[in-house]
Amino acid sequence: MKMGDRHRECGRHSGIPECCIDWYLGPWSNVVSGVPYLWEAYWKANNEPEEPDYIRCPSCIAANRVAEIRECECHEDR
Repeated sequence: MKMGDRHRECGRHSGIPECCIDWYLGPWSNVVSGVPYLWEAYWKANNEPEEPDYIRCPSCIAANRVAEIRECECHEDR
């Protein structure tokens, strides 16, 4: 199983919305997280309401949606 597949699987088990998983595995990981000024601005917007425990997609930030995260037990099988 590839690392991206593991992240997607654990994200789903944890209750992270699919749109946020797609954002994290796509634009966030490939562009935003590697550019310091983009990372800092995005991190501030992501954590504005309640400091969620995951990277939210732009749509969820705009709608102020924060999912309740559950403990993923995938790591116990590794």
